Amino acid sequence: MAATFMRPLLDQLTVSPVRLRALLTSLSESALRSAPSGVGFAPIEDAWHLRDIEAEGHFLRIRRILAEERPMLASIDGERLARERHYLEREVGTALDEFAQYREASVELLGPLVEEAWSRTAIFEDRVISLRELVKAMAEHDESHLAPLAARFSGARNLAGDARESVTVSHGVTSAGVATVSR
Repeated sequence: MAATFMRPLLDQLTVSPVRLRALLTSLSESALRSAPSGVGFAPIEDAWHLRDIEAEGHFLRIRRILAEERPMLASIDGERLARERHYLEREVGTALDEFAQYREASVELLGPLVEEAWSRTAIFEDRVISLRELVKAMAEHDESHLAPLAARFSGARNLAGDARESVTVSHGVTSAGVATVSR
């Protein structure tokens, strides 16, 4: 029997690509490619970062935790990827589409798991981490990018909230307990 105790978290993960799309599709090209003053990614860099972390990090980590006994998981340097892959020069639509596709694949791997599977472990960044902890960290990571974007773009914030609310209602997830992590 699938572990229903993780359903709210999986629903939150499912909503992240919808929220990101709602935030970014309303932005001008200039806003999309402008980083906040001081520090941080431009919105298009956030989109590509979330895509790359999902495709090359989370999705592969989940697969390895499920297939191997306590695998050693690689960390990804997101800032290095942004520089090397020239995120600012790329198209946002591809990042949004691929983030959604990889996230859907990750959630499909997780959805049918029995409760015992969530306790499987790996070594990540010099510590033991369970699959449950990894998935919680995924949601926190999403929020660490989505919340600042929503705060920065007040007009887009309502779109992101509306997208989250409509999906939230259809999945029965409340917004309580959503973790926010500073980058």
